[in-house]
Amino acid sequence: MRDNMQNSDACDNIRRGRPVTRSPEARRAAIFAALESVHAEEGMDRATMQAIARRAGMSKRTLYDIFPSRTALLRGYLDTVADQFIRPLSAADAALPIAERLDGLFSRRPRHQGYGLPLEILRAFIAQVPSAPEIGHDLVDKLMRRDLRIVVGELERGVAREEVVMADTEAAAALLLDMLRPWPMESLLDPERLATPEGFARRRRLAIEVFLNGVAVCR
Repeated sequence: MRDNMQNSDACDNIRRGRPVTRSPEARRAAIFAALESVHAEEGMDRATMQAIARRAGMSKRTLYDIFPSRTALLRGYLDTVADQFIRPLSAADAALPIAERLDGLFSRRPRHQGYGLPLEILRAFIAQVPSAPEIGHDLVDKLMRRDLRIVVGELERGVAREEVVMADTEAAAALLLDMLRPWPMESLLDPERLATPEGFARRRRLAIEVFLNGVAVCR
């Protein structure tokens, strides 16, 4: 009996000594946090797969199991950043008037890391487009078209509720997106011109006001 108790204690010690297995979502979050940390401290050139794995507390082999290449890792990071910028409204917010819905659509929690790293990644991808055009196609199809579909859906909700009148919701959504988000050309050329969260907020409010004043709004 004593032997059985000792064996049980030994098994408990082994279980307690095992490393905690993180979920796939937690591992991805740790990897992206490590990327941001390495970039902030050492710059984009030093953000190698080995440096990111070390900062994330995992082996490089584990990192490659999750992201088969540095390009795939950076692409996944951009997906996460884009999801923080715009996403469909909750059921509760969907009941708000159209002006408030549009404001809420683009009023996500500001990124405390800023947008310097996403722009550096975008700059690196643009440089690869001549030799790897599929990168550009992928960014346009999956990121920009995704945002467009979300805004189209909200404008079509407004049309269905007879809040606004517009014949082409896709063209209107594309125009609103151009008005809402400062095109990153200036920031890509000069990182010092990166818009602040306050600047984004001012532009958002003005863009929505101008947009709704320019379409037929049902009173």
